[in-house]
Amino acid sequence: MKFKLDENIPFSLKKLIEATGDHQVDSVFHEKKTGIDDHSLLKLCLQEQRILISLDADFNNPIMHPQETLFGMIILRPTSQGKQAVSDLFTNFLASFKLDDVVNKVLIVEYNNITIRWDCV
Repeated sequence: MKFKLDENIPFSLKKLIEATGDHQVDSVFHEKKTGIDDHSLLKLCLQEQRILISLDADFNNPIMHPQETLFGMIILRPTSQGKQAVSDLFTNFLASFKLDDVVNKVLIVEYNNITIRWDCV
């Protein structure tokens, strides 16, 4: 499985993801694509067949980002700001959800709730 970390996601999540299986992780920051617009980023993820991980709630808009523009996405909604809060939330998520099950889905991840917006077909 392949993932792309949005520029607002700490790179430390790479190790967490890779520790769960045979996964490849790239980041917008390390690819020097910071500032890329949302549509271009989603197009890139779709072409590369990567699941985008972001804090950006704007991605949770099916009108702006319809099913056919996504390979899969995880939107993290921590209760506080900072790298540790994001890492803690993602670790909690990994304990209850298999990353292989994210393909063709948009997940909104909160501490006590995982919402699956829809399956992409």
